Amino acid sequence: TPASDGPPENHKRFRISFVPPLYLLAKRLIAQGNKVAVILGFNTADEAFYEKEFASLGADVTVTTVDGSYGVKGFVTDAMDGEYTHFYACGPYAMLKAVAGKAKCGGSVSLEERMGCGFGACMGCSIQTKNGIKRVCKEGPVFDSQEVIWQ
Repeated sequence: TPASDGPPENHKRFRISFVPPLYLLAKRLIAQGNKVAVILGFNTADEAFYEKEFASLGADVTVTTVDGSYGVKGFVTDAMDGEYTHFYACGPYAMLKAVAGKAKCGGSVSLEERMGCGFGACMGCSIQTKNGIKRVCKEGPVFDSQEVIWQ
């Protein structure tokens, strides 16, 4: 279920990776009584932000830094433990591929692709899915993580 359609009705525990686009989603999920765990991934401590904002919503927040200068050393995938029934993630393709590969369940990923026209005519932002080619600008940008053919 794309994030824009709201959370799946039968899910109650969510894992969220990356920051600003998912802040309002976390706020909405928590307001509905769901338990939300957020993983924020950065290269260094100097780049970290939104930790306090997510925590103030009532989310369990874990910060990762590649260099280990703050929080868990490594990538967001290094902090993907615990129980969750759905995940939402946005960020670089390589991170989304890694998150989808490590996840214990399905999730929603917001893909970033270079877009030539922005309305689907040029097919420049096309991705391979189990249901054929889809355009990030038209059918996305949010896709079921299990539908994407990760290359």
